[in-house]
Amino acid sequence: MTRVAPLAAAFVVTLAAVTGGAAVAGYVTADGAAPAPAIQNDHYQNPDLIANDTPGQATVEMDASAGSQTVLVDPGVEPATARPVLPFSLIGLGGGGVADRDIRPLANALIENGHEVGVYVPDPDQQRRPARPGAEETTQLGERLAEADAFVTFRTDYEPDEIDAIESFVESGGHVVLATEPDAAYSQPGAASLDATLDVTTESGYVYNMEENDLNYQRVYAEATGDASLTEGVDRAVFPSATPVGTPAGGADVLRPIEGSELSTTRAPTDAPLLVRNDEVVMIGDSDFLSPDNARRADNDALIGNLADFLVTNDRTPPGDGGSTGPTQPGPGQPPTNGTAG
Repeated sequence: MTRVAPLAAAFVVTLAAVTGGAAVAGYVTADGAAPAPAIQNDHYQNPDLIANDTPGQATVEMDASAGSQTVLVDPGVEPATARPVLPFSLIGLGGGGVADRDIRPLANALIENGHEVGVYVPDPDQQRRPARPGAEETTQLGERLAEADAFVTFRTDYEPDEIDAIESFVESGGHVVLATEPDAAYSQPGAASLDATLDVTTESGYVYNMEENDLNYQRVYAEATGDASLTEGVDRAVFPSATPVGTPAGGADVLRPIEGSELSTTRAPTDAPLLVRNDEVVMIGDSDFLSPDNARRADNDALIGNLADFLVTNDRTPPGDGGSTGPTQPGPGQPPTNGTAG
């Protein structure tokens, strides 16, 4: 009984210290809830970094006057993946649902200018198809490339015989646009083989900029390194998540990140290119810039139009053929394209 009074006094003192201290520090409000702490990240607070949330409409235009060309797109769908009824929905054209690669700005520009767009989706039950009489067996991709003039791919992990088909396609004058992502080097172990075949390189990590960016630090600005057809009308491009790319001697660096950019793997400043061209091949360290929303950022719409021009201004001469003479028949399950989709 003699300890009751001291214990009660200790409880009162402790309670007073806790509530009193909390009141002074401002951690307890009238309703008993603690307010959220103030954000200390400068790249979220700096008013100079607030980007234009209403950038307007994208205007993707083409200047090339080439005859009808066939552009094959590989959205990077695995053979075992369930496929939609319309493969074109994978790139945002027609049908509902979410596209794997919504590249409507590029695809619509091509279609509106009289070109054909095809979508390559491998069939797991027919990895190889019989070739024409007297010809060697070919892969599904090789068969589709034989009918195309240009190739856009978001997948880098190809089988050796598919890489051979891509190499033959480039050697015959076909143009290739390869759009990669920062995690491709880790998730797609075959990427090095394709890079070597196309004489391009990829560096691990992503580029970010804490000083000046579009909406967040990973959405970096890139500027032209000189005068080139791919950068005509492009003051700045925005890449939502970019990895450095390169090309050996003989190629050209086209777009580099602006000053203040750094590389995630080193935390050091970087000006490594984000878009390069090596003759018939263009490699880009980002793929999301082609989406409808990102096409409205900075001068991305002009860049997309220039890429469309690059694809159709080729000297493609298919093996054993005098050249592409117009629309081709789509592969199994591939409907023809004869219009645009919003």
